[in-house]
Amino acid sequence: MKSKYLFQAFVLLAVLFSTIGGAQAVQAQEPDPVIVVREFTFWDATYTGYVDDTRYEKWPFVLDAEYDFSVTVTPTSGDLSPLLTLMDDSGTELATGVGVLNTTQPAGNYFVQVQPEAGTGFYELMIRQETVVEPVDPAVSASVSSDNIDVDGTAAFTVGLDNVPAEGYASAEFTCTYDPAMLAVSNIAFTELFGTDPASAINDPQTGTFIVAIAGSNAQRAMASGAAFTFDVTGLQVGQATVTCSARVSMGDEVLTDLAAVDTTITVNDVVVVLDGTVDGQVFATKAVTVELYDEASALVTSAVAAEDGTFSLTAPAGTYTVMAFASGFLGAQGPAVVTAGESTAKTPVALVAGDIDGNGVIDQYDAMTIGMSYNTATPEAADLNADGNIDVLDLEILAANYRAAGALDWQ
Repeated sequence: MKSKYLFQAFVLLAVLFSTIGGAQAVQAQEPDPVIVVREFTFWDATYTGYVDDTRYEKWPFVLDAEYDFSVTVTPTSGDLSPLLTLMDDSGTELATGVGVLNTTQPAGNYFVQVQPEAGTGFYELMIRQETVVEPVDPAVSASVSSDNIDVDGTAAFTVGLDNVPAEGYASAEFTCTYDPAMLAVSNIAFTELFGTDPASAINDPQTGTFIVAIAGSNAQRAMASGAAFTFDVTGLQVGQATVTCSARVSMGDEVLTDLAAVDTTITVNDVVVVLDGTVDGQVFATKAVTVELYDEASALVTSAVAAEDGTFSLTAPAGTYTVMAFASGFLGAQGPAVVTAGESTAKTPVALVAGDIDGNGVIDQYDAMTIGMSYNTATPEAADLNADGNIDVLDLEILAANYRAAGALDWQ
């Protein structure tokens, strides 16, 4: 701010001393304009100047292409009302404005002259490039609910108009083509783009081309972009198919204007038949648990080690099975399982019974004898029922809690 005030004071002193001279005859003359040279990096930059009745300022600049731009001069002191004049390099006046000048100019050399329309004072000048919105041509729009469908699968197509002009359209004729060996078209339905209860016609030979014509009734028109009609496509064979839709539109002047076609590609996939299902559940034990699945011929189909929390999942073809769970030193569990294709069969959570160290299906004195013979050791691992790495009375205590239990648990 201090530098700004110093600049203003400097200019005022310069103007004051320019009026003081020797004893000479007064001669009227036009003051030379002050030319401030700037580089082309001026967009949105702010510059400071001063003008009065004897002092005008010119700001030269170069455009390297056509631009839509504005020049704004904002007084910062005095009673200045600034007049802006845009000129080319030959001095030809191109545009004027008080305070603000808006214009579009091609590439070339230019300058803006700032002078008082009234008053005097300091000002700030800014040159800003305006956003130019390029006109967008009307077009056909098309979208599909899914661009991947199975054979015999269906997707919904939507066709409409984009960038509808302000005058709107009185009618439109859409032509859509497709490969009838790949796709079948059905269920053509109209929207209210052309107003309520539009007049409509469909030419639908189902030979790979159909025409949809719509006209607004009772002077109604399509006044905005949006969907004009919908239809369904059904996949007939594996591969890629393209649906191409074009349009001709009328503004009610008996002239049809072509709009560019738009392509939409759909992939038709082979039907994937899901034959497998899963058996899921949770088995609790202090040891690692193995879960096995057997078919009706008692052949092992698959197995898995349960996670630390006891959860497991077995995948198998649809069918009837027997599922079994085992852990070292524990009675097992078993039960039926019916696997359904594409689905999960859940087994009830089960806790295995500890103490069957010799694996004969009964918790008895022979298991206790194994603990005695292995006392204060870590083997056999089956005798370490609490899995603390030492066979002792704590393992015997666990065995005693389940003494005389026998057989595999019934697992539902």
